[in-house]
Amino acid sequence: MIRIGGLAIVGLLVSGTGHPQTPPAPSVLIETAPPREQVLKHTVQGYGTVATTEDAVVGVSFLRPGQISRLRVRPGEVVKVGAVLLELSTDPSATMGYQTAVAALDFAKRDLDRTKTLLAQHLATNAQLAAAQKAVEDAMAAVETQRKLGNDRTTEVITAPFNGYVTALTVSLGDRVQPNTTVLKLARTDRVQVTVGLQPEDATHVQTGMTAEVVPVFSPDSRLGGVVRGATGTINPATKRVDVWVELVATEQELVPGTAVSVEIVLEQHTGWVVPRDAVLRDGNGDYVFQVTGSKAERVPVKTGIETDKYTEIIGHIDTKRPIVTVGNYELQDGMAVRERAPK
Repeated sequence: MIRIGGLAIVGLLVSGTGHPQTPPAPSVLIETAPPREQVLKHTVQGYGTVATTEDAVVGVSFLRPGQISRLRVRPGEVVKVGAVLLELSTDPSATMGYQTAVAALDFAKRDLDRTKTLLAQHLATNAQLAAAQKAVEDAMAAVETQRKLGNDRTTEVITAPFNGYVTALTVSLGDRVQPNTTVLKLARTDRVQVTVGLQPEDATHVQTGMTAEVVPVFSPDSRLGGVVRGATGTINPATKRVDVWVELVATEQELVPGTAVSVEIVLEQHTGWVVPRDAVLRDGNGDYVFQVTGSKAERVPVKTGIETDKYTEIIGHIDTKRPIVTVGNYELQDGMAVRERAPK
């Protein structure tokens, strides 16, 4: 202000063109990201160990008596399908039973031929012929039974019917065994289950048939699928948790029983919109985000759903085509001007 002749003259800020210059409106430097649609899962997590299911263990036995002449496995050994497990030499008494049956069949056939000759000479009756034919049929059935029992073979080799491991071996080389005596137990390695311990409040939400993801502790990059098959109704006194059984679905990777794993059970899943966690703000009026329209920030109220350490699900009337402020939103008010930082 300059006084000239007692008059006060106020100087005006003038641009180079002679027009008044208005100060620029304040703006906030921000960063944005588009909302992203993805499948969201509500899960519970626990830790457990791999075990063999009861119906995946098969007992190996012989239908006839014999002596263990070869033993190719030991307890705990992993075997592939077709691998030789053990060999049984047929007991002499069983071999004699087969030879006796064969001899009886030969005699019955010769007796039938003789009866037919006598009948032709009118020296035998039709009843005698029928009896001779019945004797041949009975002898043939006896021989077939001996063959089914394996008594026609001097040795019998047992091979693994599937990939698995030996859980029990009850005989030694040279032992004599009786028919239908279990000599070995073999467990499948492609049908295992996980016993996982969950917090009681989490276990109450778990139901049979829910899907699960199983990750071996020693191989965190391997993710196997599973299905919940049941749960205990009591708390495990050792772990203070509720045991839940998860059966692994067919997979090329076979887990050895006893392997430690982490298990994530999916309680519910749906498709939703997510933003980085820092994009969501909260005050006394609830949750909200800022979306950018032109060069202005607009406050949009939202509700939050599933949250992780990286993103938050937002539910509300958001414009999915407009970016959402992720950095600088704490300085914003509704309608404030913004300028976006250039991407790095």
